[in-house]
Amino acid sequence: MADEKERLLSEEELRAIEEMVASGDFDGDGYNVGAAARPHDLTIQDTSVGVNMSAMEQINDRMHRFMRSGLLDELRYSARLQPGKTKVIKYIDYVQSTEPPLSVNVTKIDPLRGESLCVIHSQVIFSCLDNWFGGSPKSLTSVAPGRVFTPTENAVIEKIRGVVFDALSEAWSPFMAIECSLNASEISAVFANIAADEDMVIQTRFETAGDGEDLGYIDVVHPYASLKLVREVFRSRVQTSSGDDQLNADWTKTLGESLDEVPMEVVVKAADVPISLDQLSKLKVGDWIPIRPPENAEVSVNGFPIYKADVGSRGNQVAVQISKSIMPRDENE
Repeated sequence: MADEKERLLSEEELRAIEEMVASGDFDGDGYNVGAAARPHDLTIQDTSVGVNMSAMEQINDRMHRFMRSGLLDELRYSARLQPGKTKVIKYIDYVQSTEPPLSVNVTKIDPLRGESLCVIHSQVIFSCLDNWFGGSPKSLTSVAPGRVFTPTENAVIEKIRGVVFDALSEAWSPFMAIECSLNASEISAVFANIAADEDMVIQTRFETAGDGEDLGYIDVVHPYASLKLVREVFRSRVQTSSGDDQLNADWTKTLGESLDEVPMEVVVKAADVPISLDQLSKLKVGDWIPIRPPENAEVSVNGFPIYKADVGSRGNQVAVQISKSIMPRDENE
């Protein structure tokens, strides 16, 4: 680093430049005047997911399977559960898109930062309840916004919530171990303050349907910031396409080298000798079994017939010469 007392230009040179600029004689081109640039507002929050979307898709696919089987096991609920759809929206927009009554479960997911939401639509609760008591899942025409869930409905909610928590833990297990716990329960998303109004959240919705009608949804809502902090975990678990190509090439090379060292058992079937059980039981040391040499022998590898071969000798040893392959061929080949 240059000494702070050293100056690149003297006082006379600086005055000369000032006089040229003031008089208009300095008509040279500036540096980096043609650099490409685009406007950026520092006050706008980043709305990109910031994590590997293929990882989110894998989590949603796994959660869909575990939720479907969990609802069937716990509540014998067989309504069609659609795969999860993920989108990034403002928290205020999500809150305004919901209508009470809902089972809004404020959830702490360790070790993620902050709190998340598990939102169970009232129609899911009612259809699970009807199905639990032997009825058929169906949608109610109208539900009062201020309606409070009954103790029986709360028991159903607890079972559904347990299924969702277990499915979340299983879905995340390939990426990181998580633990879900309930912090609070509300009937409206307005009372669940997991983020500021303008903050971004990641919403995954699993819709249910039965007999041609919608039966509500189950939402899992994460604050955008909580998933952004663990995006490196997603990237380390899910390879990019170029990384996959290199990984596949290395794996194929290693597999080929390993196959060269696998021991194989080769058996040459020279003849068939038909014999009865009575004749076999009377055989003793020194008896002869007559064999008519076949035209060719069958060569099997690990029990599978592979070749036809001619039997002969090479030097002082009996040998076979491969004549043709009898391996089954694919019809497309």
